[in-house]
Amino acid sequence: MSDITVVMLSPGCWADDTDAVAELNARLDLLSPDLPGRWALRDLGARPEAWGGTKNPPACYGAAFNHLPLDDFLRIVGELTWTEPEAFQLFVMTEQDERYQVLSLAELRVRSATATTTTDA
Repeated sequence: MSDITVVMLSPGCWADDTDAVAELNARLDLLSPDLPGRWALRDLGARPEAWGGTKNPPACYGAAFNHLPLDDFLRIVGELTWTEPEAFQLFVMTEQDERYQVLSLAELRVRSATATTTTDA
């Protein structure tokens, strides 16, 4: 049985955060060592023809993941350093959702801090 989570990540305007995305993918690989690349984000702007011609969108990464450990994913994303933290957006939709949740980097970091505090208590 599948449990699909769709993720789109916009690190901000025209930010080049390929290193942060590579680090995210590497850390996700540690969560699924038997299937490397299982939860890897891909560059959605790599095929400009898919966007209507010769123009590329701002940096955008995404994938549809099966059985993604969402809390771990959100924690890892919030821990990384992004070039334009104030413009960062993460779109997440699980099978149970009717629309995307849009999360800022600040929201991810608050969520992560709250989970850590609750776990430590």
